[in-house]
Amino acid sequence: MQIAKHYVINAYEEQLEYDANFVAEDFNVNAVSNMERQKQLERYSESFPIELVLYQTDTQEYLHTFSRNETLTLNQLLDQSLTSDQAITLDSRLAIVKNVNDDIQVIVVSEELPIQYLQTTLWFIVILLSLLVGFFIWGFGNRLYENYVNPIRKASDTAKSLAEGNYSARIHDAPYGIVSELSQSINTLARNLEYITSKYRNQNDRLKTVVNNMESGLLLINEKGLTRLANEPFIRNFTNQSSVLGEIYYDVIENKALNDALQEVVFMERKKQLTIETNDGDYFEVYLAPIRNNYDTWKGVVVVCHDITKIKQLENIRKDFVANVSHELRTPITSIQGFVETLLDGNEHDEEIVKKFLRIIDKESRRLNALIEDLLELSTIEKDDFSLTKTQFNVSDLMEDVDQVVEKQLELKDLTRTIQVEGDLQLYADYNRLYQLVLNLYSNAIQYTPEGGYIQWSVVSNEGFVRFRIKDNGIGIPKKNQGRIFERFYRVDQDRSRQTGGTGLGLSIVKHIVEAHEGMIELESEEGEGTTITVSIPQKI
Repeated sequence: MQIAKHYVINAYEEQLEYDANFVAEDFNVNAVSNMERQKQLERYSESFPIELVLYQTDTQEYLHTFSRNETLTLNQLLDQSLTSDQAITLDSRLAIVKNVNDDIQVIVVSEELPIQYLQTTLWFIVILLSLLVGFFIWGFGNRLYENYVNPIRKASDTAKSLAEGNYSARIHDAPYGIVSELSQSINTLARNLEYITSKYRNQNDRLKTVVNNMESGLLLINEKGLTRLANEPFIRNFTNQSSVLGEIYYDVIENKALNDALQEVVFMERKKQLTIETNDGDYFEVYLAPIRNNYDTWKGVVVVCHDITKIKQLENIRKDFVANVSHELRTPITSIQGFVETLLDGNEHDEEIVKKFLRIIDKESRRLNALIEDLLELSTIEKDDFSLTKTQFNVSDLMEDVDQVVEKQLELKDLTRTIQVEGDLQLYADYNRLYQLVLNLYSNAIQYTPEGGYIQWSVVSNEGFVRFRIKDNGIGIPKKNQGRIFERFYRVDQDRSRQTGGTGLGLSIVKHIVEAHEGMIELESEEGEGTTITVSIPQKI
């Protein structure tokens, strides 16, 4: 504004200097009257944008072209001590003095300078330029923020999310330029991390699924003795804690034999195998092996525990079976052999004694024959290639046929029996095997029901099964023995069974026949009150 003001004043001074020189040279001082002089001044004032004062220095008289409204400006001008060629600034006007002759001076005053207008205009321009510059800066800053600052901030936030494990984080609005390359690189990194993490998690899940669904227990400890992996079977059988990871192995393993074996493998760094029995009576074949890396450095121990409880049970069953068969066969053979030796000792015996011995020999031989037949029957049923010969038959006919066979046994013990069969019930199954099943259950009930007791049969169709239910008021079965009642040669009362001639294989045969028909067998019994056995055979017609 100062420069502009200076420029305007200089321009007006030059113009005023030119106008003043012209007036001073052109003014006719020879005009006699003041009126003529006044007319000259007014002519100059009309021709140029100036006001004039003609000043008589000796008499201090003056003529002027100022209007009445400008009297104050005129007085201020006359109060100034002016010399020739001197330019002064008076308010917003310029004034310059020129000598017309020695006694007359002409004072030329310019019109009002446009300083105020200039200031207003300059302020308007400054404000307008400021707004334009401000808008430009705002637009440029906003573009800079949107294209650089904001993407970089988003990239930083995305990088933090990736560092925190959120691999699904992405930069969605990638601008152009180097920031776009940065965004694309971070997105590529995020996708790769997500893929790697997903692949790792899938592999880890598969490994956990495989490990936890193994029947064998698995334990992995590192070189410091801390557990790094343990599956559910191992935790269930050898620890009392739900989580064992990061714990020292001897603090979480309850079995002393396993702890001792682990300690031996840790210190000796060699494989070991042993059989362990748990407090629950389960047996495990345990394999312990040291772990070494590619540089043959010891890194820990892996323990695999195979559950061999069923194998042990089968082994015990096999031993018991051999022992029971030997015992069952030896008893009648010993009796037969003893009485035969007595009859062959060369002495004469009473005829009644001979008959008695022969009856005993006959009884024991029949018992021996029945035992062998049941063993052969059980062996046949248990074969892998055993198959059923199924036919459709009436269940009432089956029950009548069996009832006729045991009728004499019922009369001898004065037992009351009732047989209820639902209507004209048909069954598609192996008739001979079911005949054997019903006969065994019937005979078993007769055998263990005291004289004067009762046996009730109920055969109904229910939910696609034919259910054979036999109930008696016999001696019953204790709770502790009910789980083993279908085992071979298992008897609740050994002496009573042998006296009644039982082989101990009847219920075992029943169980195998039911399983061959894909059926079910249920047992309900109270000691001293009786037993109820329900056999369910699928009714496929």
